[in-house]
Amino acid sequence: MIRLIRRLVASVLLAAAAACASALATSLPSGLPSPTVLADWERIDGSYETATEQVRYALFVDPERPALYRITQYRVSGRGGAPSAETVIWNETPGRRGPLRCFAEERSGRSWRTLWLARSSWRDVAPATPEFQGSMLRAIQIYQRVNDEGRSGPPATEGSPRS
Repeated sequence: MIRLIRRLVASVLLAAAAACASALATSLPSGLPSPTVLADWERIDGSYETATEQVRYALFVDPERPALYRITQYRVSGRGGAPSAETVIWNETPGRRGPLRCFAEERSGRSWRTLWLARSSWRDVAPATPEFQGSMLRAIQIYQRVNDEGRSGPPATEGSPRS
């Protein structure tokens, strides 16, 4: 009986640790809109799996620019639950020519025991670098999936399909 309880507890703890590894950070890089501002934005959450990886994402749509993802936040993890970093892409100056801002997470010590203590720190990813280009390609894949699922575009009005 005790062995069964230990196995059950171990299973629950492993599941919690796996959930922590794939959860998106709750704090975004400094300079991005505050959580209070983001509360008024549309948020499109989702996830998908491929043969080799798991992707979790959140897309933020500014109500003043309903056809634009101003913030893209995503995490790509290996199927085995390997630790992974998170990426945030920010369209800081919509309508003006220039590169998007890209940030990579530098996270330390996140586990089920320290979930509430772990804080994300972010570093800028320079445009035209392979890391920046890879981040943009991944974001485009996410946008395509959201579009294919019919979840892109401004919120549908009653009785009309979502574009």
